[in-house]
Amino acid sequence: MRVGVILSHGGLAGLWTPGCQGAALVAAAEVNAAGGVLGHEIEIVHCDSGETPQSAFQAARTLAIKDRVDAVIGLQASHLRSSVRRGLGGLAPYVYTPHYEGGSCGPGTASLGVTDQEVLAPGIAWLAERRGAQRFFFLGNDYIWPRIAIGTTGAAVRRAGGQMVGHALVDLHDRDYAPVLDRIRAARPDVVVMALLGEDAVAFNRAFAGAGLATGCLRLMLAFEETQLLGVAPENAENLFAGASYFQGTTDHGRDALMENYHASFGGMLPDVTTNSLNCYDAVYLVAALARQVGHIDGHLMARQLRSRLPRSRVYELIGRSAIRARVALAEAGGTEFCVRQTWQV
Repeated sequence: MRVGVILSHGGLAGLWTPGCQGAALVAAAEVNAAGGVLGHEIEIVHCDSGETPQSAFQAARTLAIKDRVDAVIGLQASHLRSSVRRGLGGLAPYVYTPHYEGGSCGPGTASLGVTDQEVLAPGIAWLAERRGAQRFFFLGNDYIWPRIAIGTTGAAVRRAGGQMVGHALVDLHDRDYAPVLDRIRAARPDVVVMALLGEDAVAFNRAFAGAGLATGCLRLMLAFEETQLLGVAPENAENLFAGASYFQGTTDHGRDALMENYHASFGGMLPDVTTNSLNCYDAVYLVAALARQVGHIDGHLMARQLRSRLPRSRVYELIGRSAIRARVALAEAGGTEFCVRQTWQV
């Protein structure tokens, strides 16, 4: 059984790729050691999606037609997701793993990541109640996910009794932060909610602290994890919060085998397991479960199993982790680690 793992091998999302590749390899090795899938071993096929819709489409097309994969796992920015799906053309299921804006990802696709609503509603309410936050500013990149996240943020702020005092969208790879930093300073927010992709989040948070804004203003990060926090550096991480389904150090997440096998295989060579790599690990188990559900390895029939949205509870049931309940944690940066402040079931 050939499983394509399509990731950006460079660019803004490239910092997540090594950990995601490693976690997928660990999952495949575990499945194979347990007898494989319907008598077949899983073979992981790595593929670079690039950073454009055109490159993502071509990469997916190559996986489906030339490499003849039976399923595809991918972590792409939202504006590349439909290109991957179109490139596959229904020939293989697409398991989409990152935090995203929410809603259906289209036929033949299963989503594993938490959504903005699941993070923002409890996270903003907690900051309002525990930190007295009332004034919120939204900053994101200018593409599908952050454009939708503006509205989700505004709704969560209103429910928490706060007010939006401004928003801004910046181009991907833009490093001229002076104008938006001036806007944030003039708006005097208590919290800046950020939806910035990969290394853009690292660069802006360093600039934010360098401009002297970190001491008097909280930050709530979306789609942000420990790999990025290392890049931000401790001196730039004051008052920085993030929401995710998993943070390192969590001991009750039901992934003991993953942690043990990952560190035995890659300890010291790859980044530690994060929420992104954990989702890629689960995705391998999901495509194996889809094949077993169909009764034989057939990418087209497996994709047809995903004609409608697959609830996360059903995903956990399929991969044999029905005891796990989906949750979101709000964590505060402390040095190069996150300290979980509150968790919620979702």
